[in-house]
Amino acid sequence: MTASAIPFWNLGRNKATNVRDLTYTYDGLTAFTPFWAMAAIFSIAGDTHGLIGYKGFAYMALSWAVILLSLLLFLYPRRTGILLALVAVSLALYAIRLPVASNNKTITTVMNGAILLSAAVLYVKAGRGGSIDRVALYNQIRVVARALLAVMYFYGIFHKINTDFLDPTVSCAVGLYAPLARPFGLADNLFGQYLAIYATFVIEAIAIVSLYWKRYFAVGFILALTFHYIIPISGYSWYMDFSSLVFALYVLSIPTPASQMLYGISLSVANALRENFGRIGTLVPAVALVLAAAAVVMLLALAFPERSFDMAVHSVWILTWAVVGGAAMVVLTYVALENLPCEDVSAPRPPAWVYVVPGLFFVSCLSPYVGLKTESSINMFSNLHTEAGQTNHLLFSKPPYLFNYQNDVVKVVDSSEPRWVQQSQAGNYHILHDLKRQLRWNPQAWVTYVKDGVTVTRATAATLAEEMPNILERKLLLFKLVDFSRPKVCTH
Repeated sequence: MTASAIPFWNLGRNKATNVRDLTYTYDGLTAFTPFWAMAAIFSIAGDTHGLIGYKGFAYMALSWAVILLSLLLFLYPRRTGILLALVAVSLALYAIRLPVASNNKTITTVMNGAILLSAAVLYVKAGRGGSIDRVALYNQIRVVARALLAVMYFYGIFHKINTDFLDPTVSCAVGLYAPLARPFGLADNLFGQYLAIYATFVIEAIAIVSLYWKRYFAVGFILALTFHYIIPISGYSWYMDFSSLVFALYVLSIPTPASQMLYGISLSVANALRENFGRIGTLVPAVALVLAAAAVVMLLALAFPERSFDMAVHSVWILTWAVVGGAAMVVLTYVALENLPCEDVSAPRPPAWVYVVPGLFFVSCLSPYVGLKTESSINMFSNLHTEAGQTNHLLFSKPPYLFNYQNDVVKVVDSSEPRWVQQSQAGNYHILHDLKRQLRWNPQAWVTYVKDGVTVTRATAATLAEEMPNILERKLLLFKLVDFSRPKVCTH
């Protein structure tokens, strides 16, 4: 019996037999690639300025290449070459984007780097004329995916152990809870606010445990799916790319029996679409959904013309995620429940170097505490503050700096760049490194700032030439605006 012969609604019954039948046809990498393509599209969809060339031709070309390769991966999910091309183009786009503040783009890049590295090692191992072993590739990168999720959830807890995340008047958890609870009149409910705060810790802790407790992986898996499905619908921020990324990493991380069942369901649906519409039929539901969402938003725009273009784009993709993410959540939840408790299948031991990639990522996320970057360290929406030798983290009286970047906090007094003045007038301070980095990009710009009581007048890239950051500092170190108000309000 082949996977295509098993109706997806029957895959849960007699699952031991079905899993055994699927052993010879199952391809874990094929179950994963559509989810990776979906995450890539959601990551690009919100960057309208990049897609229309506002950020340069190379940026635009790579962005459209990501979309094209993602669509091809939907059509040909078994083509390793298309997956690796998508990975390579995504890495090139990330390099052009540097420095990058987005946590999900950084996690995606780490995963893409692991896929490319693993494929390269397997290609060399296969020798001239050989092909990459897809089973070995799958077994190696799924170790990385599970570790990245664990690192993400660990720091999702660790960074939030601070006084301001626990304060319902400013907590980022309440910022997410409020728009979801407002239709029910519960936005200001104190119990609901505290529940949102502490539920964040509980859900992420359960998720970590369940990642490595394969027999009962479904418990944390379903909680995480529900959480990550809901947060984009809140409209609080552009979360679709982050949630779709997490869904894809989970598809790699779930135990083999669950992945086999997901593969069978996906194959059954894909075959049905191909029989009715041809190979291109795989894309028909997605295209129809996006067009329908756009039509709904256009009709709403007639009733509410004050909405901006960016808000309209955001709304289209929220509606798209509500359906696509919802369908994925239902299928993945079904797969998890049908494998509860899961019959564990031992996998071959991966090479030791596979753990190096997530290990380096784990270390990099400590950067806010050692005086390095405060962006792209999995401290999004955490209320964390570590600048100027101060911190609101409950485990440190002061951050254990190894580097001095965060000690150089300045107050902008005047500038040729209006946004710097506006940020200063709003009560924000700047890390000097960030001002220097931006001055280097704009040699005509100038800024007057106060540092340690001393005013530096009309500083430019030329006057600060001896102090300008080198290329690694410019590309890898990015800092948030510094807010000394207490309690510290929620920012990204």
